[in-house]
Amino acid sequence: MLAGLAAAPVAGLPAIAGVVAEADPIFAAFTEYERAKVAKDLIMEAADDLRGDTAAAIKAAGLDPREILTARRLETWREMGLCSDEDYEAGLAELEGPPSEYQKMWMRLEEAEDADMEASQVAGATERAFYETAPTTHAGALRLLRHLADFLDEDDVVNDLYLGDVVGDAIRNAIAVLDQEARS
Repeated sequence: MLAGLAAAPVAGLPAIAGVVAEADPIFAAFTEYERAKVAKDLIMEAADDLRGDTAAAIKAAGLDPREILTARRLETWREMGLCSDEDYEAGLAELEGPPSEYQKMWMRLEEAEDADMEASQVAGATERAFYETAPTTHAGALRLLRHLADFLDEDDVVNDLYLGDVVGDAIRNAIAVLDQEARS
């Protein structure tokens, strides 16, 4: 029923996708969110594949992944208190030569994990921007409500923290537009 309403004439004018999309910022925000989500999913899949390939190669070589040192791993271990200052310095000294094949693999994995984290942050920011964008048309309000319904139904579990914060405000924005149009 909602899909039919989105295609119905708005204020007596035929619903033309380009006109509606240009008139309501929610469509641009949704497009940005969808692009970021697709990019995040692709990057996450590539990082997962690389993680599996790296683990398989290390295992096939009979190595323990904890023994493969990179400067970043040493720094992380040091920050977490998992290695002493002496172990950290000894590890850095061990890294002074050219990296081994397995160190190079691990460094590529670290780069992939960084890209994955960055893509997740961008997707999260664009999703939040989408929810914080107030629709300005009936079609935009319905687009937002359809997305919210999909979000809430995704896994049959209501995420109360997210619902109370961002999603609740987005629903109120959509309802305000519908109320305003109903009064017109």
